[in-house]
Amino acid sequence: LALILPTFYDTYSKNLNVHLPLAGSPGVVLGIVAAYLYFVLICGPQHMHNRKPYYLRKVIKAYNCFQMVANSVVFIRIVIYDNFSFRCQPIDFSTSKAGLDEVYFSYAYFLLKLLDLADTVFFVLRKKQNHVSFLHVYHHSLMVVTAYCGLVYVPGGHVLMLGLWNTFVHAIMYFYYFLTSLGSKQDIWWKKYLTRLQLAQFIHLAFHFGRPLSTKNCEFPLFWLWYGFLQAIFVLVLFMNFYIKTEPRS
Repeated sequence: LALILPTFYDTYSKNLNVHLPLAGSPGVVLGIVAAYLYFVLICGPQHMHNRKPYYLRKVIKAYNCFQMVANSVVFIRIVIYDNFSFRCQPIDFSTSKAGLDEVYFSYAYFLLKLLDLADTVFFVLRKKQNHVSFLHVYHHSLMVVTAYCGLVYVPGGHVLMLGLWNTFVHAIMYFYYFLTSLGSKQDIWWKKYLTRLQLAQFIHLAFHFGRPLSTKNCEFPLFWLWYGFLQAIFVLVLFMNFYIKTEPRS
């Protein structure tokens, strides 16, 4: 990517992002993702094979609460940002307040995607390996890499919609997880709408990234428009398959 987009790399990776922890070197981020994959797919299941599940209810309750609050804060902060266009949002590479705000939105989102990796670790330690599906692992690991590349190469602009949607969905999702972590046996009636909300997210994101491709008049890198569009379609197919398999029929 540094070869494809050298201007963006020179501007941000070497200048603005160098003071942000984990934003200066892709090696550290790739190492975290590699360690995550090794643990949840190989090391973790082997470690838990002859062990009882760890009791993590208090840890998970605190984790869900923090995720709910953190995602809500980032979502609200992006919502009240008054320099956003739904049709076409170029990247502000200046050191103005608006430009730096978008960098810090991107950085906060990147940190949230790193924190999301704990979901799978909890599954493994609780011996719920059946939850460690291809969709789950692919989505979590790819989002870390995507969020990092977005921070370095396209910090803000048209991709802000991804952060807006994703933090909104995750705030609701972790609120649901927090309620279930309280140990209530009563079904939460709106649970079935969570996956539908995620499907709506990817449908709109495909439209959001696809529209500038059709008009060809948006000053935003084509590579990232195509990447956002194709990933939204691919993940939509994966989530649709999950929805069809798991949604109870009336």
